Amino acid sequence: IYATTAAGESLEFTRENVDKVLEEIRPYLISDGGNVSVERVDESSKNVYLKLEGACGSCPSSTVTMQMGIERVLKENFADLGEVVRVEDEGEEKPKELTLQAVEEEVRRISPAIIAMGGVVRIRSVDPSGVVEIEFKGASKVRQGLELALLDIDFVEEVKFVMDD
Repeated sequence: IYATTAAGESLEFTRENVDKVLEEIRPYLISDGGNVSVERVDESSKNVYLKLEGACGSCPSSTVTMQMGIERVLKENFADLGEVVRVEDEGEEKPKELTLQAVEEEVRRISPAIIAMGGVVRIRSVDPSGVVEIEFKGASKVRQGLELALLDIDFVEEVKFVMDD
């Protein structure tokens, strides 16, 4: 299966190309504190299996987001797309306290979109008590999305934005 983009180029139905198409909508999801990741694609059925992350995972509007946003964009790019299936986390081991690693993973996950929207982010400190200090430069809407994404991490109680020294 191939799709034709607005630029007239053909996209083969692969996990990488599905992820590339989703880059169009990631800034909107991230500005609301969420994101989406491709768990897998089934090239025979043309089904796409997605995981809603951050605020999107627990948002009451996530079904509408999947159908009206994500599924629509994928159908525009892959004509004979099968189903778009939401995948839930299964039995992931939950951390016992806030860790630098958890914050780094979240920042790494959303950094491409933050950078694409002209933002710069750096973790200053992570206190196991739940306080995360962040250096951020960029638009207030991006900052708000970053804050929501960080607050969605288990044990994060407060996000402090600090300036460079």
